[in-house]
Amino acid sequence: MPQEVKLGHHVYHVVTVEDLKSGKMRGKNVVFEGIIEDKPVVEFLPMELPSYRTTFSVDGIRVEFSGSPCIKRGDRVRVYGRFLAGDLIATAIETDGAIYMAEE
Repeated sequence: MPQEVKLGHHVYHVVTVEDLKSGKMRGKNVVFEGIIEDKPVVEFLPMELPSYRTTFSVDGIRVEFSGSPCIKRGDRVRVYGRFLAGDLIATAIETDGAIYMAEE
């Protein structure tokens, strides 16, 4: 049974990148650690409610976060979120200096 951690109102399964790539955690709340491989792309979305979306890869897993965290290529991060179709929709990103949380 995978270890679980609680952050906010959700419980997350602690997993490895290999667990995610195997596909068995699809649709589940997960948390994993890794290094940001590329420069995060921060997009401004000016629709009805202005917001930001940040995308980046951690050890081959594409991560999408609703917000603009202060992160860069080479940072070690712990990412919390729901794993869907090969991508992680992040609800929180933890670095050495901060925890960035998306509004629920």
